Amino acid sequence: MELVVELIKLGATGVIAGVFSSLLANRDHRYKKWWELRVSIYTDLINALSDISYYYERHYNATIENRDLRNDFREKVEIFLEESFPRIRRAADAGAFIFSDKVNKALKKYIESSLIDFDSYEEFLDNNLYETKKCLEAVVKASKQDLKVNRWWL
Repeated sequence: MELVVELIKLGATGVIAGVFSSLLANRDHRYKKWWELRVSIYTDLINALSDISYYYERHYNATIENRDLRNDFREKVEIFLEESFPRIRRAADAGAFIFSDKVNKALKKYIESSLIDFDSYEEFLDNNLYETKKCLEAVVKASKQDLKVNRWWL
């Protein structure tokens, strides 16, 4: 009889340990996957904002210096704007799901600022360069906080 009780104790201990370690491993796996998804999306957003900042900076500098960009270079940087702005807009649309409130506000303000009409092309470039850099700084700053790895048990 004692042997049966001991076997039941050992079996119960094994089952409890197995369930507990399975729950911890599952939770850790889900946390890592969620973190990897957020890193990927933040990286894509930062890259897109950086590309658009480069586009506006090149055009702004050329306008201020009263010179034209070479055609092949202009075509190359036009691709930055054409590919990056839709990525930023999509990120802003899905932002509530992935990003913090600070990033969502920065993206919303950035999208709204891109819809403003200006009297001159220089004002347009100046404003968009400023807003892009401001949004990029806000996203980078927030990403450092949002993607910090939390160690709750150490």
